[in-house]
Amino acid sequence: MSLTEAGLLPGRVGMIVRLYAEHHSWSAVKEKWHEERIHERGSRGSAQKIFRILKRRLQSGGKRLPSVTDLHSLVQECPTEQAKAQLFYFYLIREDNLFRFVLHEVLRRQGTERSEWHLTTGEIVSVLNQFEHEDGSGLQYADSTLQRWGRGFRSVLRDIGVLKGPYDENGVVPSVDETPAHVGALYSWHEDGKEWPDRPIGWLYLFQPPAHRETLLDMIQSSGRWTTSRLRDQSVIAPADREEESVREEESV
Repeated sequence: MSLTEAGLLPGRVGMIVRLYAEHHSWSAVKEKWHEERIHERGSRGSAQKIFRILKRRLQSGGKRLPSVTDLHSLVQECPTEQAKAQLFYFYLIREDNLFRFVLHEVLRRQGTERSEWHLTTGEIVSVLNQFEHEDGSGLQYADSTLQRWGRGFRSVLRDIGVLKGPYDENGVVPSVDETPAHVGALYSWHEDGKEWPDRPIGWLYLFQPPAHRETLLDMIQSSGRWTTSRLRDQSVIAPADREEESVREEESV
């Protein structure tokens, strides 16, 4: 349950992304990270544990999310700390299966066509208690650990703007700028291919209801990163650098 050891931590993730852009070497990043963290106040052991978790998270993006080098450029475009946190959020979703399960279940239970979601720690823990491993067993953790995980889940939602304060019980639709909208669309594209606009899972994970879909589509298309083409009487919205590839794949079918 790595969320109990390291939440979203957007400031620290941003530091790692910046260091990697400067040094292009994970060993150099690790050393610089330890130097900066120990100088601040932490022990080398705790710094190493957090670094290991965050490095694994950033490397988990694969083809679905921008590389760490590309991520640095995207971070620089973000106008707010919330927008940066929303970028890093997708790497957490991608890497942490338990986080993704709970997020998906919260949205499934409560629905996506709404403006508020009930997001108390108790609600999150109730979802955790429904989790089953492949052998049918549940999570074997003390209630205090589950409660701590639930609080960590809520802290992530505060970072991305869903929860406005530490004591809020209900989450709301957060504002989303162009860069997080772009990364959410990439996540959706790699999950569902050309059908992604019908149910953009990346935007749903950002608590964006279907009513916001056209606004978000207009936003990413006006950025120049996405193009719209016609294929067999169907409109296809694809990343600009993948359009020709997607057309070739469809024509070969």
